[in-house]
Amino acid sequence: MSVFSPLLIVSFDAEEAVNLITLASGLGHPDAQIVVGKIPETIEALGARTTSPDYLIIDIADSGSEIFSELELLALHCDPNVIVVIIGLVNDINFYRELRNRGVAEYFSRPAQISSLRNVLLRTATDHSSRVSTSQRGTVISLVGAASGDGASTLAVNLAYCLSEEFNQSTVLVDMDYQFGWIAKSLDLTAPFGIRELFDYPERGVDDLLVEKMQVKYGRSLNIISSPHELRQLPTIRPEVIRDLINLLREKYRFVILDVPHVWTPWTAAALTYSDRVVMVAQLWLRSLTHASRLLAAWQSIGVSNDAVSLVVNRSGAKFKEAITAQDFERICHSKIEAYLSNDIKTAVGAETLGKTIFEMGRDTLLQQQIRQFTKDILARTGIIHKTVENNPQLGNRKNLLSFLGKK
Repeated sequence: MSVFSPLLIVSFDAEEAVNLITLASGLGHPDAQIVVGKIPETIEALGARTTSPDYLIIDIADSGSEIFSELELLALHCDPNVIVVIIGLVNDINFYRELRNRGVAEYFSRPAQISSLRNVLLRTATDHSSRVSTSQRGTVISLVGAASGDGASTLAVNLAYCLSEEFNQSTVLVDMDYQFGWIAKSLDLTAPFGIRELFDYPERGVDDLLVEKMQVKYGRSLNIISSPHELRQLPTIRPEVIRDLINLLREKYRFVILDVPHVWTPWTAAALTYSDRVVMVAQLWLRSLTHASRLLAAWQSIGVSNDAVSLVVNRSGAKFKEAITAQDFERICHSKIEAYLSNDIKTAVGAETLGKTIFEMGRDTLLQQQIRQFTKDILARTGIIHKTVENNPQLGNRKNLLSFLGKK
């Protein structure tokens, strides 16, 4: 276990330490430093480190009120910015309040759930974003394919373009598929930098200069952070890196669109946790349904509610008979399908071949109309659509749009 890890775990109970090693891996910190002992051993471990940990999890077992004085002693040797989480066997509201009054971020009774711990570790009281009002912060939307090839990246590109060009919203599109992302290539962009600058060198931290370097501009108000052009080994990506990137981007842009790869890891979980909406793109076939139901269950386990998920069926109306009905898809996934995208392969492939978005193909196809309507639905959720349409009548018939939203 590494003394350089941002996570330090302390266990008063030697037998419980084994479970805490598993917990550390589940939190995305397999190299977490584990200390078996009590507060004196914790202070000794802190003194031996070259850098302070970002997070300190202490399992105090059955310790009660005597822990309060020990925590005061620990505070003298602990960086004030460390997030302290305590796990124990005491289940008492007054005990909980006393711990919180002493600056403990959270207290969990055994057994602590990994999803609950992750949410606390990803949340910092000193985040600048927590001091920015909701109206000033951008909206973060993650797109994930239920199965590989379901079209999440295609929708991400065209949703971002529609938001930026047709509705004049400052937008950034982040290709988070480090190994097989293709967004820059599909738009015929040369991007010497991109997400690799952060994923390969996380110790640099995230700041305005790095984000500026990572981006390439497309159109009037769309910026893109691309994935590496060449195939590379996937580095270790920590959840807090994703958190910091999202928090910075949402301060700079009205919309942050994340194209999240079809993998289930702590860092992709962090991307979804910090998103305002998660769009799952699926097809009406068995593989897509199986993966969709499993993903939705996993998302719920980390605190992403069904209300924050939009289920989109792609390639709807294909010439071949779809193996799964829409009703069965909704029933098994316990989620309503919000939008259907037509099986217009000719338009999609033609745009990709020319290095353009579907909206730049010069004709108003059904697929364009469907993506445009889905974009309007996104804008309606954020309260932007009414003002946008009122200020620019060319964007659509407001009366018809409000009638559509009324049906929702």
